[in-house]
Amino acid sequence: MLFTGGPGLGKTTLLEHARTIAGDFTVLHVAGVADESDIPLAGLHRLLRPVEPALDRLGEDRRALLREAVTRGGVAESDRFALSTALLDLVSLVAAEQPLLIRVDDADLLDTPTLDALAFTARRLTGTAVALLFAAQDGRGKPTDTQVVPGPTGNGAREPVVHGVTEHPLAPLSDRAVHDLLTDRAPAHLASSVRSALVRACHGNPAALLGFLGGLSTAQIQGEKALPEPPPLPARLRSALLAPYIALPEGTRDVLLLAALSADPRLHLLLAAGGPDATVSVLEPAEERGLVVVDVDTVTFTDPLLRDTIPQGTPIGRLRAAHRSLASVTDPEFAPVEFARHTAQGAEAPDTDLADRVAVAARGARRLEGPLAASLTSERAAALTPEADERACRLSSASHKAYLAGDTGRASRLLAQARPLAVSDRRRAIIDLIDAQLKMRDSNAIDAAERLFEIGRDLAPHDRNLALRALARAADSASYAGDPVRHDRAAALAIRLVRPDDPTPMRLTAAYLEGCSISFRGDYTGSTPLLREAVRLSSEVSTPTELVWAGICGLRLGDATFVRSVTSRAAENARSRGEHTFVPSALAFLVFSEFWSGRFPSAAGTALEGLRASRESGQAIWATQNLASLAMIAAIQGDVETCRIRARAVATQAGENSLGLPAALASWALAVLELSRGNAADAFFRLRSLVHAGPGNGHPTMRLLTAPHFVEAAVRMGEMEWARASLAGYRGWAESVDSTSALALAARGDGLLSTGEEATDHFGTALALHRACGDDDVEHARTQLLFGAHLRRGRLPGRAREHLYNALETFERFGARLWVRQTRAELRAIGTAERGPETPPAGELTAQQQQIARLVAEGATNREVAAHMFISPRTVEHHLRGIFRKLNIRSRVDLARLFN
Repeated sequence: MLFTGGPGLGKTTLLEHARTIAGDFTVLHVAGVADESDIPLAGLHRLLRPVEPALDRLGEDRRALLREAVTRGGVAESDRFALSTALLDLVSLVAAEQPLLIRVDDADLLDTPTLDALAFTARRLTGTAVALLFAAQDGRGKPTDTQVVPGPTGNGAREPVVHGVTEHPLAPLSDRAVHDLLTDRAPAHLASSVRSALVRACHGNPAALLGFLGGLSTAQIQGEKALPEPPPLPARLRSALLAPYIALPEGTRDVLLLAALSADPRLHLLLAAGGPDATVSVLEPAEERGLVVVDVDTVTFTDPLLRDTIPQGTPIGRLRAAHRSLASVTDPEFAPVEFARHTAQGAEAPDTDLADRVAVAARGARRLEGPLAASLTSERAAALTPEADERACRLSSASHKAYLAGDTGRASRLLAQARPLAVSDRRRAIIDLIDAQLKMRDSNAIDAAERLFEIGRDLAPHDRNLALRALARAADSASYAGDPVRHDRAAALAIRLVRPDDPTPMRLTAAYLEGCSISFRGDYTGSTPLLREAVRLSSEVSTPTELVWAGICGLRLGDATFVRSVTSRAAENARSRGEHTFVPSALAFLVFSEFWSGRFPSAAGTALEGLRASRESGQAIWATQNLASLAMIAAIQGDVETCRIRARAVATQAGENSLGLPAALASWALAVLELSRGNAADAFFRLRSLVHAGPGNGHPTMRLLTAPHFVEAAVRMGEMEWARASLAGYRGWAESVDSTSALALAARGDGLLSTGEEATDHFGTALALHRACGDDDVEHARTQLLFGAHLRRGRLPGRAREHLYNALETFERFGARLWVRQTRAELRAIGTAERGPETPPAGELTAQQQQIARLVAEGATNREVAAHMFISPRTVEHHLRGIFRKLNIRSRVDLARLFN
């Protein structure tokens, strides 16, 4: 068997693995050496030394021939066949005593007589206990008289290294396999961004990957220090890759160097940069050796690692000259990033004129390729800038663009370079603003709010736009913390900066901030016009930040359809503009609208995407928020363990960063979970704790949105005053914003707080509003469940059954299994034959006894069962005695065993 492939792909590793698993085999090994490739039979001499005593057991003629061959380094042409058969007899003889493994590495470097004899033997091993493994570099066949055989595409096709032996070309590893190798060999603290960079840089070459990894410092491994681009290859691998390149004519090497330095090598540009002597034919030697493929005007390296290796093996003087040649033929208008790179890397020293030209190219890079390309170009302009304050300006601009692109590590590194260079107060304030915006996404929200407020206050006399941005971010941080006082302080100062004739984004920001501040105070009538104004202005903007702010206004207005539309647009625009830093926040608020309207599969996918994007861009606050959303989705779907695990993680992360919004959402999720399990008491106390939760632990808006669940839990607990107070606030908001879905939930709360026909009327109103809304299927089904339970208690089983069946169908469709269980229990309580797959072996119990038994078996106390079923604890105790008697058990533990 013959393994072929480029340097570093694992041929030698495979041969080593074969030796490891060979067990009790006799193992012979030889590797080709360039210095001995012209010495006949030098390889055979090294291969046979371990089994030289076995020669004595050969026939005299064959023994003599083999000894003479390896001693004198050759045989007559007429004896070649005899020599090959003597070698075959020897390996067969050795294998007769013990299986034999022969490993031949770097076969392309073996001397020709040795390789011919081994190939002869390999083709005749049938029936012997011999395994013969070759490894050779691809594209390096045994020399022939013509050297190169033209292929159908005009490229050179080399003669096979070993004729008649099955060849297995080794391809580069897949990205997944590279990740697996990193997992096995890299330190545990390898940063995810560094992992991704190494996977891209190695191009599937395992030797390159391990070489890169071994050359990293601790700071680079942890992502605290930038990696060189590309990382330097290990010396041995670099030499192996460069060997065929070095053998090329000088003119060919010059053009290949230009191609290696070009992001998109175009033949006409390479020839123009190469000077008057460069013609199309200059690349023919490289094509014949299979190093490049020329397709019309495009030059492609067959091994992308060779492209990275050539510059690493070129002296700095030649590199700079090549970059200058490429800069001279690159159009800065159509290829600004390339122009900037070649101009900067071709310069001998900082140069104001070159720096200005590259800075202009950076603006074109932003327009054509997005903020990350603009960041790279601005950084190159900064490197060429001799004046310190101007260099600080360009570095801070590069940092801001990297921040927009979602590369927070790069943004932080650039900002650290800019800070000591800044001279003017305004420049330092701008650097502070960029730094604060970076930190607000991965640090304590209250601390971020304080710092951004101070920056905005300092900028206000000098730059209204930047000051407004800083103060809006301060208000956002305060809102994430659930701190209405700090939010109101930042919003008040920001609003004073905005004038009626300012651009739309500034007016939208002011309406958003003022509307949210008034809403935080509970003045929903006063906040609604401002929130609606922000929503109206959103049609005139396309920037992701302003669209997300409009989505938050839509949430405060209870308009799930608008929120879904505008946050989807925000995420789409962020991606299309390359402003990936805004994707997690857009997705976080998109999730709200999706699970609000019962789109749970979509909500789960969106939240997972948001979680991944947050972690990739180093935005801990949005990772926590999306994780809290996933906890809520798990609660709605009845996945108890997953909900609790996620909620615990959110509580830990929110506590570290004073994130009141996700903390409140996670508490809400746990309350929904307990309510769906029938544990009204746990749900009540958990939601009640949000009423007085301070910054970092709760959120005023969440206290409002949780009201429908709180009312239900409070009613089941008999806490009517708490229920009425909560419902009054919720109804005031629902009426102010005129949200159909919110009004439906308010009417449902009225039904829970009423009795008899009055309750029936309120539930009927709620169902009519749900039907009019048409976009809140799960809450519609929960209203049907509660209404069905009310009708059952009112001894109206026919009407109850209709609503319960409708609710059951919806819950089953969305996979809300705990609510499915509740609905089935209600159906059994009215004597419906439908029991579902969860019916226990307790058919002698009445429907009401079965419902009580299930709840107790799940761990509910008598008080909790009473609250869930709207009966007294004494009645529960009476039923339990009957259940124990009928089932012939003595304890709750026995009941749990029977039902679970």
